[in-house]
Amino acid sequence: FPTPGFAVPSALLADRPRGRACMTYVVISSFENIETGDLQAQGEAVTLFDAEAGARAHFVHRSSALAHDVDAARKSDPEATFITWLLLLRMPLEVNSIDEALEDLELILEQTEVPDDPFGEFVVAYEGRQYAGTGTPDYSQADALRGLEAWLS
Repeated sequence: FPTPGFAVPSALLADRPRGRACMTYVVISSFENIETGDLQAQGEAVTLFDAEAGARAHFVHRSSALAHDVDAARKSDPEATFITWLLLLRMPLEVNSIDEALEDLELILEQTEVPDDPFGEFVVAYEGRQYAGTGTPDYSQADALRGLEAWLS
């Protein structure tokens, strides 16, 4: 379970099975044109896994797919700025659906004791890039988490 400051809200644990370790891994991705918004197809943004190995494999696959998508988008609009990020979260809960995972993440945001880093040690892996005509700098994890927080709220 998380360290102090990152306690799982008791409301999340109320109806969960007791006596066995529950863990869910959530891969969340974002691909956007900063002028026009989200470019992901429906169903691509959030995926659940019950094992870290599967989540990590999906993380690598999404990273490659996003890079391919950015290449195609930059060919059709070379002046645009694109942002991509991928986040792999470890949730010490059994989550049965994407809607449930999003509700749990929203509750974590509401009840966290560390408002500047609400997901803290739940983050297993992160990758983010900003693609512009001048290069491809990293896109900060803090900015991605703020975007996720805004999306969940």
